[in-house]
Amino acid sequence: MRPAIATSLLLAVSTLMARDEEKSVSGDQERFLAVLTKNFAAWDADHDGLLAANEINNLVEAPEVRGEDAAAIAALKRASRFRIVTLPSFTLEHLQTLAKAQPLEKGMPDLPAMFGGSLKHIAKTKHELFAPEGPRIETIRQGRMGNCFSLAPLAALAHERPDYIREQMIRPIENGRYVVKLGQQEIEVAAPTDAEIALTSENEDGSVWVNVYEKAAGVAHNAKKPADKRDATGLDALSRGGSAGTQLAFITGREMFRVSCSFAKKKDLPKADYDKHMAELRAALTSATKENRLMTCGTLKTTIPGLTPNHAYAILSYYSATDVIRVWNPHGDTREVKGEPGPKSGYPIKDGIFELPLTVFVKEFSGTAYEVISTSLNLAQ
Repeated sequence: MRPAIATSLLLAVSTLMARDEEKSVSGDQERFLAVLTKNFAAWDADHDGLLAANEINNLVEAPEVRGEDAAAIAALKRASRFRIVTLPSFTLEHLQTLAKAQPLEKGMPDLPAMFGGSLKHIAKTKHELFAPEGPRIETIRQGRMGNCFSLAPLAALAHERPDYIREQMIRPIENGRYVVKLGQQEIEVAAPTDAEIALTSENEDGSVWVNVYEKAAGVAHNAKKPADKRDATGLDALSRGGSAGTQLAFITGREMFRVSCSFAKKKDLPKADYDKHMAELRAALTSATKENRLMTCGTLKTTIPGLTPNHAYAILSYYSATDVIRVWNPHGDTREVKGEPGPKSGYPIKDGIFELPLTVFVKEFSGTAYEVISTSLNLAQ
């Protein structure tokens, strides 16, 4: 039976904000320009003098585009998503001008930095589905897409049921392809290309299981849309953001419910009402922690250093004895705090994991979402 608690919508749409700023290093500009100049004529499939969106998308999905070439294509794909400024058409001359711009105009893409970051990401990837000790949330680092909503429930699942992911959820099949189980459906995808790896999440252990999941989740999300509303690629669909709670139900095939934290932002809320809402939240967290059910949460605006606004998180546990909640940020940051941890200085973070008092949590987070076990499919515990 579903608990009778508030079910206000938990918005968990990530911005494209990355956990750290990309900066080009010596040689990135020259290498990017060399790759671009060498390949532009071949990449311009219709020979009209510019790289169109469909040409870039085809190159992103092409397994033969590897290494430096893939890193350059990933940089161009990311630049094509920019909406802050209007970019010139992607002719060779315009792209060369963008890449040479110093200093970089505000809001413009830093193509050499994107190229260098993509190349490092590709080089670190071992193309193994799982590392010997994986999957582990401590190794996940959100990439440069706004898909925190899809990573938060995946990390919660990896924290509670790593064997399910390894043995049932993501399976290799013939020809280097994979089948990914998302609730009641199974999605078959090819192995991520180098460019797709550069565009999606990093895994510090070098494995690609998160990238395979993101590719399959993107395909599934795109397929749910009417044919005339679909994005060019599944990753484009995934980068549009979404609700972590909805995604939690989507990947498990189970129902979920929400508990809002909006009450904590009401300055004139009577104490009795505040205490009632807190009791409902504590009950939901305590029950879910005890039963090892998956949980997510999200922010809108934030005031505490180290917290990301408009972002989805996984809830790992709640300690009722101390009224402390343990959460995980998909950015996977590590952050030290000078002095006393608290709302003013923030809280220590290790591989994205940190703890804070529930009374502080409700002021910063918009709400929580919980897996419902009673109406479950056959998902391994």
